[in-house]
Amino acid sequence: MPFEPIKIAGTTLPTITIDKYYRLRITRAAMRELKWQPFQQVVVSVDVDLKRIGLARQELAKVPNATPAQINERGYVQKLGRSIADKLALEIDSAPLAFEYVGPVDEGGTRWYAFELVESAE
Repeated sequence: MPFEPIKIAGTTLPTITIDKYYRLRITRAAMRELKWQPFQQVVVSVDVDLKRIGLARQELAKVPNATPAQINERGYVQKLGRSIADKLALEIDSAPLAFEYVGPVDEGGTRWYAFELVESAE
């Protein structure tokens, strides 16, 4: 019997994930969609009602009381996953938690790139 190649189901959708170690990762597809590079400074916000994460470039965002975070070379944004999971009351037991890109949202003079929680099919 000849070998049959196995196709790995990847995603090309722009997404953000939070894994079981509370690491927030921006996928390469999202980085391409937003035209962002590693080591860029971003501001992160959450919308509790819609279960969304908003990202904005730090140099473009004029958000009071916001602390910028840096995207590392692998797409991780350090020290934010736990805060986001806590604010959105997410159960980390069902990790990885995925947030799909829904588009830009202008709010309070800031252009946020919104990512909405994808509910699991369990």
